[in-house]
Amino acid sequence: MINSKATGQPFWLCAGITLISSLVSATYSIAALAGQSKIDTYALYAASRSITLLLVVLGCVLLRSRSGVIALAFVMALVQSFDAVIGALSHDTLRTYGPLFTALFSFAALGLLLRRVPQP
Repeated sequence: MINSKATGQPFWLCAGITLISSLVSATYSIAALAGQSKIDTYALYAASRSITLLLVVLGCVLLRSRSGVIALAFVMALVQSFDAVIGALSHDTLRTYGPLFTALFSFAALGLLLRRVPQP
């Protein structure tokens, strides 16, 4: 069983990158809503999911839940990967490479956390 409470540099690195990733995602979805002259239902759905992910990541970090951070780091790395694909399809360099590097850092930090054996 995975240790429920985690500490150590790999945990905090992975948790920090995941938290930043979810914060950026939530910020962009809220900014998209604020920039709309009329209410866009799809933007509302995107914001609700981004804000929910941010709150759950925050909870897992505060509880020092290793398994929670692992799961959410993987989810946020996938979200950033798909954001990079969307940026590439829209021919936007910043929206391609920003999420791409964030996804790569997330996967790398997740790998470091998974390699470390939790202490019983």
